[in-house]
Amino acid sequence: MLEAGHCKPNVVTFNTLMKGFCMSGDNTAAIQLLGKMEEERGCEPNIVSFSTIIDSLCKDTLIDEAFNLFAEMISRGITPDVVTYTSLIHGVCKLGQWKQATRLLDEMLSKGIFPDVCTFNVLVDTFCKEGMVMEAKSVIQKMIQRHIQPDTITYNSLMDGYCLRGEMDKARQVFDVMISKGSMVDVQSCSILIHGYCKGKMLDKAYKIFKEMPRMELVPDTVTYSTLIDGLCKVGRIQEAEELFSEMQGCGQLPNVQTYAVILDGLCNNHQLSTAVELLTEMEARELELDIVIYNIVIEGLCKAGEIESARDLFCGLSSKGVQPNVRTHTVMIHGLCHHGFIVEAEKLLREMGGKGCSPNGWTYNTIIRGFINNNETSRATRLIQEMLERGFSADASTMELIVDLLSKDTVDPGLLALLKDSV
Repeated sequence: MLEAGHCKPNVVTFNTLMKGFCMSGDNTAAIQLLGKMEEERGCEPNIVSFSTIIDSLCKDTLIDEAFNLFAEMISRGITPDVVTYTSLIHGVCKLGQWKQATRLLDEMLSKGIFPDVCTFNVLVDTFCKEGMVMEAKSVIQKMIQRHIQPDTITYNSLMDGYCLRGEMDKARQVFDVMISKGSMVDVQSCSILIHGYCKGKMLDKAYKIFKEMPRMELVPDTVTYSTLIDGLCKVGRIQEAEELFSEMQGCGQLPNVQTYAVILDGLCNNHQLSTAVELLTEMEARELELDIVIYNIVIEGLCKAGEIESARDLFCGLSSKGVQPNVRTHTVMIHGLCHHGFIVEAEKLLREMGGKGCSPNGWTYNTIIRGFINNNETSRATRLIQEMLERGFSADASTMELIVDLLSKDTVDPGLLALLKDSV
């Protein structure tokens, strides 16, 4: 279009292309296009041009760049609108900067720019995630005062805030308000409340909400099932969890990786290891895309059950499955080896970690140090303590307790006391 000159692009053309760049994650190209507009006579960037890029930058948490562009827009005499401010508020909220978000809200109000329900929802959600439910309620009051009615997203955020604080009676009250207002309750509303009840180990109440969903013409989704299955597993009701897992598939809701992780963890923690291994084998046979989280759960379960050989075989076969072990995998394996007296192999695994691109962290060092101490290898444990401190890690409470116990028995070098002081 530019080269031919027969059909000159206008601001709509540029804005459309700019949005395309932003949607594809190419903010740089979008900004360059903004500069290109200035070269075209009669095609000045407008509020849509700037707001499109500001929104994209905020979504990518490039807040400084977004504010720089915002300042440039103001300097050009372009007045920001509710979309511009909502994008900035969303951006700072993603970084947990709720004070900055409040300042932006006050600023837009002072300029006569009225926030919409999306703007308020961003603030409510941020306050609730920060545990500041009273502040979230205050924002909702401002909404209502400005004749902006809270929607399902608003109430879901508030309910989630109460659930995070363990205030389930208040969370249920919000849920009941939503029901009283008609069709405001959605599947996510039920999942949030179910998760709150499960977290508080109130499984009967969680199940009650689950059973009420068909009456509300709501179909439980994968998240709903996974949440309830996890809750059942955590209180030891593994048979009910397995039945719900089967029911889920019978209803056409396919389990995702998170669902499988939940049921595998429940099986391993409730002494159903053979069933867990069978399920893993079935998952592999179905060629599901399994990540390291799934294998970590089973490897840890095998180690805890004393099946160290099986755990070792599964660990060693990960690469052939196209899955790379991470720090947790190595640490779990090191713990299992130490627990069963294979301390030489455990240290060898520690030394191999760096070469595999997953250097040991503080948890890894504390795990192997405790393993050495429990296997009466105090001199080697002392050497590892020194190495751990040199790498910037410190002894945790469990390791400290073992070290203090050794010092009280005079079974280790008194020089360890200096190391102990350094790690506090």
